[in-house]
Amino acid sequence: MLKQKFNQSYEMENRHYHNHYELYYLLKGERYYFIKDRSYHVKSGDLVLINKNALHHTSNADDFHHEKIMIYFKEEYLSSLFNPERSIDLFSIFRSNNNIISLNIKSQEMIKQMLLKLLAEYNSYRSVLEESRQNIIFNREDNKQFKESEREKSFHLKIMLVELLYNLKRILKNEKKDFKHTSPLHKTISEIAQYLGKNYDKDISLGYAAEKFSLNSCYLSTKFKEITGFSFIEYLNLIRIKEAKVLLEKTDLNITQISEKVGFKTLSHFGRIFKKHNNTAPSKYRKLKTD
Repeated sequence: MLKQKFNQSYEMENRHYHNHYELYYLLKGERYYFIKDRSYHVKSGDLVLINKNALHHTSNADDFHHEKIMIYFKEEYLSSLFNPERSIDLFSIFRSNNNIISLNIKSQEMIKQMLLKLLAEYNSYRSVLEESRQNIIFNREDNKQFKESEREKSFHLKIMLVELLYNLKRILKNEKKDFKHTSPLHKTISEIAQYLGKNYDKDISLGYAAEKFSLNSCYLSTKFKEITGFSFIEYLNLIRIKEAKVLLEKTDLNITQISEKVGFKTLSHFGRIFKKHNNTAPSKYRKLKTD
């Protein structure tokens, strides 16, 4: 968890996805956020919810000054608190069709205060851990007190995060706003991104997509990168690699079959792109995930 303030231009360097949830609250300013296949104009007081393994990228709006709070966590972090059969699905908020919650004034203040308290508790917890690392020699009683303090703060953090997610679930349940694209061009780029997400296994090129959506290929290339943060081929390859990772983990298909199934023309190209984004070959990735 962290709070950051930017007084100069900032573009996310890594156009990425990850296997944890991300919660992003914009305290001040405005940003553009591309998530999965949609571009959002995020304004002060808005909350961004990013699901596991969703491609995303943030970029400057008209004014690059902004301040944000971010939380990253995995589902397992909270699993010890619940009996799955008797609890509610707090993580469903990340699977909503709309990744942005535009909070009203009352909800903004409530969520902001919850986040600031959670951040303070998180920093306190980190301080206890750091002090514990720096003082490696304790008598038995001191060591016991440190461990107890760690457990209490860790437990409190989880309870506070659960309370935050529960309140967001209630807010989202009452949210009836339909998503509106920033502009007709943003809508078209979103439609192209959705098309790529459904047809990544086919032989698709920039020229083919431009013709299909009645655009000039150079114009499409420029605007796709401008709006999404990804180049056209980078976005397509990332979708293919994501699907390949699922097949490597969950099927017995060989590497050649997987390469063909996700749309790569040659095994060598698949191997090169896979290694570029995962720092390892497909065969080694499979071994690492299945051992």
